This record gives sequence, C-alpha cells and structure tokens, in this order.
Amino acid sequence: MSSASLETSKLRAAAEGYPWYHTLELGDGVVTKGMFDHRPVLDRYPIPADLTGMRCLDVATMDGYWAFEMERRGAESVTALDLENPEELDWPASLRADHDKSMDETKAERFALAKDALGSNVERVLLSAYDLSPDLGTFDFVFCGDLLLHLKDPITPVENIRSVCTGSAVIANVITKFRRQEKQPMAVLDGIDTFTWWTTNLTGLVRIVRAAGFARVEPSETFELPYTGGGDGWRGLRGVVHAYV
Repeated sequence: MSSASLETSKLRAAAEGYPWYHTLELGDGVVTKGMFDHRPVLDRYPIPADLTGMRCLDVATMDGYWAFEMERRGAESVTALDLENPEELDWPASLRADHDKSMDETKAERFALAKDALGSNVERVLLSAYDLSPDLGTFDFVFCGDLLLHLKDPITPVENIRSVCTGSAVIANVITKFRRQEKQPMAVLDGIDTFTWWTTNLTGLVRIVRAAGFARVEPSETFELPYTGGGDGWRGLRGVVHAYV
C-alpha cells in the first residue's frame, strides 16, 4: 500500500469513528456520513459565489460545513462559533437529563479532523450566539443555519448577528407550513416534547430577522434538506432569508 493510500485509509477510519452532523467531502474520496447532506441543495442557499477578501462568520458551526464552504469561496478569514459543553445548549428542561450527547460531545474532534484534512485556516471560537457582540469583531458576511428553532429566544441572537454584520447575512431555519385555517399562526411553541422551541413559517422567519434590525430581508423558496439520520424527528422544510444591513 502506498503512503498516500495509507493516509487515506487512516483518514477514512478516523472519520468513521464519529457520528457526523454534516456530510463533508474530506478529500481522496473520503466523505463523512452526516445526518444532513447539503450538497444537493447548496444552490438554494443565497451565499455569494465570490467571497474574496471578506471576513466571514459561521454561527453554530457544528462540523464546519458552512465555514469551510465560505473559505472555499475565497473568504479572507472565517470565524466559526460553537459551544463545547452540551450542558450549555438551550435544551428544554424536560429533555435535558436524557438527551443523547454524543453528537455534541465530539464536535471539537470532528471539526479538527475536517480542518486538518481540508488544510483549512478557519478559526473555531467557543461563544454562544446569545453572547455574540462586536467584541469579536465585525464581518462582511454572516451565515447562521438551523439554529433559531433550538433557542428559547430566537430574536436576541439575530440582533447580535446584526450587531457584527457590516454587509449581509444568510439565515436558514427549519420552517413549517401550518394547516390551512382562518388565521394561520406565524409560529408555534414546543420546548417540552422535542428539542425545538419556536417553529415558524417562512413569514415568521422573515419577521424575526426584520425585528432584529436588518433593513432588507429577502426570502428564498422553501425546500427539503436531504436527511439520512434515520427516523423523522429531524426532517422538515427549510426556509432561507438573505438579510442586508
């Protein structure tokens, strides 16, 4: 076996040792078995094709898919925010004691493995979206994916994103199409049975982002994100907005 093949085998074995949130192409044919595969729907996210010279921020990075994608598009620097301790997540009290922590406990190792394999310069910073502020710096472009439904207060983190954004932000979230009725709600609250707090329709997502202070908010067509995690608990439509300061 050649040295290159040996290194590829080691990389594949290392990747297979973790549960992955994102499907990532690590090179030499090694692809992580993620819960979500964004590759078939990448064009549904209105991220600028050319980010050359821009400072970019990925909020709630998990395995780093979007951070690495922004770097691939030429970003001068990419900062990736996450939380290390699963207990710091905004889990509902009814689920906190019994939830499976394996996906969160190995985030740092998975991100480091992917960063090394990709030869990336993305900087991972431990910081809650609730604590994001200009103390971290300002950014030309910000991405935040599938975070807001997991937050008791989804508006404050978007206000914080606005406070550090000098150009535009793309914010994606699970949305729902409520059953037709006389007056459709824009959001419903759970926080008891599932790790979701506020689930909105697309109009609700737009209003959250507008309420956070962005001057212009452009929604995209909804779509279903490919999900391979098993079961239906994480399936759902995605809504995406491009917000401008």
